[in-house]
Amino acid sequence: MKKKSKAGSRILQNAALRILVPPLAGLLFYGGWAFLINAEFGPSVAFRAAATQGGYSFTITLLLALMIEWLFTSFKALPGRQWWAGSIACILLYSTSWGVNAITGTPNILLTILPGAAVSTVYTVIYVLTLIKIDNKDKKTAEQAG
Repeated sequence: MKKKSKAGSRILQNAALRILVPPLAGLLFYGGWAFLINAEFGPSVAFRAAATQGGYSFTITLLLALMIEWLFTSFKALPGRQWWAGSIACILLYSTSWGVNAITGTPNILLTILPGAAVSTVYTVIYVLTLIKIDNKDKKTAEQAG
């Protein structure tokens, strides 16, 4: 039998932690990466790149998490709500990424946004599956109490 991590379970059950931990991880990871690959251009350039990429990662991950949570809760009575929540969140994210790149004149938009879209899709699927697991656990607890 698998032993469950109490800390991991606490993070998943606590909405604030569930929403904030991934953006903070993105801030540190992508900000750190941007700093490292731009360090040869001097500390001010490296810090600016880290703040830009880390801040963007934090913001987009936070907004995606908030959107998934809201959609999942809002569609509670809708059959297949997990599919709707994940699909709508991804469509809005892809559209936004496409639009920002179109406005700035990016020549190869699809290949530009593809890696981020792939990571965001995986993140969305995992996030929605986590919400389903929490929802099922809450329903089971409510049934046992009632």
